[in-house]
Amino acid sequence: MIDNFLLLPPPPCSLSFVFDNRWVIPYNPYLTMRYRCHINVEVCNSITSVKYLYKYVYKGHDRALAVVQPEVGVLPAATPQVTTGGADRNNVPTAWDEVQNYLDGWYVNASEACHRLFGFDLHGMHPNVYRLAVHLPNEQTTYFPEGTTVGEAMMRNNSTTLTGWCDFNQKAKSEYAAVAILARNSNDLAPPLPTALTTLYPDYLEIAVWSKSKKAWHLRKRVAGRRGAGRNNHVTLGTVGRMYFVQPLEGECYYLQVLLTHVTAATCFEDLKTTHRPHTPTTVVHPTFKAACLTRGLL
Repeated sequence: MIDNFLLLPPPPCSLSFVFDNRWVIPYNPYLTMRYRCHINVEVCNSITSVKYLYKYVYKGHDRALAVVQPEVGVLPAATPQVTTGGADRNNVPTAWDEVQNYLDGWYVNASEACHRLFGFDLHGMHPNVYRLAVHLPNEQTTYFPEGTTVGEAMMRNNSTTLTGWCDFNQKAKSEYAAVAILARNSNDLAPPLPTALTTLYPDYLEIAVWSKSKKAWHLRKRVAGRRGAGRNNHVTLGTVGRMYFVQPLEGECYYLQVLLTHVTAATCFEDLKTTHRPHTPTTVVHPTFKAACLTRGLL
């Protein structure tokens, strides 16, 4: 016995060969006996395991690679042989024959054909997932048509879901301040904070919609769903916000992502760096997002 594995005798073809643990893949004896088949057991401790699974789920339909070519001896001897383009051994350019090009064929098996004939759904996704931008100040990705000058590119609206979130919070704060002043002058109770100022950035899609054309947030006009699914007991409509994945090795961008999951009502990047001194009304603006995370006890 070597590490609880039997030392097998050498096969007849190789009397000097010895099998050891290098020739035994990981397995679970209980699962093997339970399902009466071999089950490979491995530990997935990396983010690449998730990519491995999603590759098979979202890779699309099965496809086959096919090539059309004449049979041997069909073409006459005087017929010139046309290749698929490129050059021959003497670096002489050859003609391009589309018939002999490789075709990306669509292979439909029997089960998929039955699903399509009966009109069954082949796949589905719920809830809807919308990606939210995460970037440092003035480091967002900008798209502009070819031929655009630098000045024209700088004048374009480069707002993202993150900068739009800050702008929408600024607008909500201004409107709330005006209403609070009117209530104070009328000796009325202060109105409650609007939902926009109590919602975290990842949960913003529960109360607002991002307009790609106007590059701005707008409150949802119709609210229907169940309460309690969000982090702040907001009504969920089935749309989930997912921030782009940021590795800890990226430094400040990672600490910014951490703050976005804990800080609400930020109107600029400086607000995310701002913390309050304990038992005092004063605030401190930290030089980095990491320092703000340390002060808030998030690291």
